[in-house]
Amino acid sequence: MPRPGHGGTPRASQRRRRRGRWGSAELNNRISGVGRVEDILELVTMTGEVKLNYIHVANAMNKLVKAAKRGTGERSWKLEGNRLTRDPRFAQLIDLVRAQCPSFLARQGASVLNALAVLHADLGAAAVDEKLAAQLGELVERKARDMNPQDSANTLNALCKIEAAVAAMSPAGWAGLAEAAKRTASEMKPQEVANSLNKLEAAAAAVSPAGWAGLAQAAERTAREMNEQGIANSLNALSQLEAVAAAVSPSGWAALAQAAERTASEMKPQNVRHTLNALGKLEAAAAAVSPAGWVGLAQAAVRTAPEMDPQNIANSLNALGKLEAVAAAMLPAGWPGGGSGEDGARDERAEHFQHVYALGVLPAAASALSPSARKELEAAAEREAPNMTSEGRRMTLRGCENLKLSTPSAFLK
Repeated sequence: MPRPGHGGTPRASQRRRRRGRWGSAELNNRISGVGRVEDILELVTMTGEVKLNYIHVANAMNKLVKAAKRGTGERSWKLEGNRLTRDPRFAQLIDLVRAQCPSFLARQGASVLNALAVLHADLGAAAVDEKLAAQLGELVERKARDMNPQDSANTLNALCKIEAAVAAMSPAGWAGLAEAAKRTASEMKPQEVANSLNKLEAAAAAVSPAGWAGLAQAAERTAREMNEQGIANSLNALSQLEAVAAAVSPSGWAALAQAAERTASEMKPQNVRHTLNALGKLEAAAAAVSPAGWVGLAQAAVRTAPEMDPQNIANSLNALGKLEAVAAAMLPAGWPGGGSGEDGARDERAEHFQHVYALGVLPAAASALSPSARKELEAAAEREAPNMTSEGRRMTLRGCENLKLSTPSAFLK
């Protein structure tokens, strides 16, 4: 006998599927149960007589981005994004998002915005045009008052990844988001605090002094629980938001500094870049870092150097130039060819660190460099120069001048 509420016999379920007569609850369960992009798109386009509601559409979007990002690495994500852009079933799903925008509640709206942000920023899929961007702005303005801490943080984070959506936001929409952040700050988890701080710059004009104070208190409260990405993003945001930084107490800076020290060994290249860059701007935070903490941050820079791209290299280099405490933690042993003689044992990671970081950190580094290390530096500068931004070029030229190295040929063209 079929179990009540489970669709009868398999054959009956198959017949209903062929006729497109699934019930609303059964359809949502099926969307939740699939794990492949193809299956999700197929379900969305074969529903027949059943009209997808806002819950179905939000669920389908959430499942789609999770399935699409199962590949490893950015290249596979971009390939998936290209496939989606060319698939008419994906266009049909986006049409359903447009149709359901007026019906989304705060939770579904935040979920759909997050999915669209991933599709746009991570997968490069063409999903948000001006019309949909305007609808998203209206959705945020309408539902901001109902957002919980997660909705507020996710909405801010997602919006700022979609340029068209940012452009479509009204002053009232930004004010609603700012108010939602203020209202929910006391309940935010560490990652929600980090996301909100990191993205509120776009809505800074709409945030009240009380709102900034609430977010500063939230950062202080959650600092001890932040992971490496959370503390890096929080410090990065505080270095750009003077109103929040001014509201952080001395004990708050101490808590944030301790979080940076505690997570330094887990930091990825971008985390290191953001943390060092922020500490170079936030004197109160830098003053709260212990000597052992500076050593840990220096070691993080050494460890992540082989994975850094030109932007991370240039920005970290600029920060290290301001943070003598970190540079001092690397001298003299941190400089290849220094301290133990040209033929002395050298840590491989420190050697690579020299290749990409030493340019312009401190003129004093020049005295610690052997002739072979100078050649390695020049080779590293020559290799990275074509990929550098104008700011990276400026810092590299300054480093070459300080260390009396040859200028990369790419800069002479």
